[in-house]
Amino acid sequence: MDTPRAAVKLSDISPKFTEETLDEIVRNAGGKRCISWKIPETNFTKGDAYLSELYRIQLTGEPNEPDQEPLVVNVVVKTIPKNVGRRNTFRSADFFRNEANFYNVVLKELYRFQDSRKPANPFKDVDRCFVAYTDGVNDFIAMDDLGQYGYKTASRATGVGLEECQRCMRSLGRFHALSLAMKEQEPDRFHEIAHQYVEETYYDARLKWWYNNFLQVQLGIARDAMAREYPGTDLERKMEKFFDCDLYDHMVYLTHARNQNSVINHGDCWMPNFMFHDSTPAMRMIDFQLARYCSPVLDISFFVYSCTSQELREAHYQDLLDAYYGGLAEMLRDLGSDPEVVFPYSELQKELKQYARFGCGMGIESIPFSLLDESDVPDLDKIKGEEAIPIETIWILRPIASQAGRLRLTDMFRHATDMGYLE
Repeated sequence: MDTPRAAVKLSDISPKFTEETLDEIVRNAGGKRCISWKIPETNFTKGDAYLSELYRIQLTGEPNEPDQEPLVVNVVVKTIPKNVGRRNTFRSADFFRNEANFYNVVLKELYRFQDSRKPANPFKDVDRCFVAYTDGVNDFIAMDDLGQYGYKTASRATGVGLEECQRCMRSLGRFHALSLAMKEQEPDRFHEIAHQYVEETYYDARLKWWYNNFLQVQLGIARDAMAREYPGTDLERKMEKFFDCDLYDHMVYLTHARNQNSVINHGDCWMPNFMFHDSTPAMRMIDFQLARYCSPVLDISFFVYSCTSQELREAHYQDLLDAYYGGLAEMLRDLGSDPEVVFPYSELQKELKQYARFGCGMGIESIPFSLLDESDVPDLDKIKGEEAIPIETIWILRPIASQAGRLRLTDMFRHATDMGYLE
């Protein structure tokens, strides 16, 4: 194998990322073995990945047939942080284990089920994973580099328009339909993967020590925004009532409530995790570190409140729900299940009333984060030593300076109140 003169070595990515790994990637991409590789100049910014490090690598593979051109495979490798203090502070091992299980077991099983049903329009909106390895220290996930096909992320700060939001909602509906159909048709295998290979990585009683102080910072920012934009109003009182319970415990309840409508969720539906094709309606989802098994409404409400403006919600909220349910119902029928039996629209409405408040609980984190300037994103590798430090001391969030930013946060509560989700 030709060794490039690049400064970065494979072992710099991960000690477990070896030439055998490169061969496995090429095989999974449809070739025979890797014959050369190079690491181009990376152009990832600090805010592109909070829980991991990112690398690009280009492989050249020997084709399976002698008369074929060599295969070029462009890969993005997401690795667990080398800085042990950072790794422990952000519990990176838990997130990598959950995502590796999603690609290695959960998605493979959902796709195996889908292939067996031979749908006319299969779901394939998840970025392709070539290899996922996890041991808690040397973890990496090697994905197809979507940039080469013309996929880009939308701006985190400005959000996107109706058409892109409908694409995302439709895709979420189709993704959730895989769970609902498999649960109906192969219940034992579905419950096995949902209960054994998906873990709650954010809201769990065992994690309250890790997150709750940071949550208190978010509550302060939300209260400040509300006091400056809607002081003394019924809306402010409704938000306070929502905060009045132990919010972390309430989020634990929302993520752990299970019923016949529960599905595998993406879990982290803010805009950086959706990539849009520059010239077709195609889109892709990335980053399943927060995948969870719960109500489909957790994904819906997270997306709606983190990714859409109040103006768009007021004009088109029903259109977004229609895009979601239309995609879901069409996919269920394509997989041989009847949406009127498995998940009628009335059940979606019931789930929204019960669980859509989750989006407000996530939005008080995701909206302040999405408003951060690149210069405000902390350099997480400045964490010294191996001990975990409190996340609120490194993820520094301050009261939102702009009125537009404050309204993004307070309007989330305005919409949830208008819809009766905070009752």
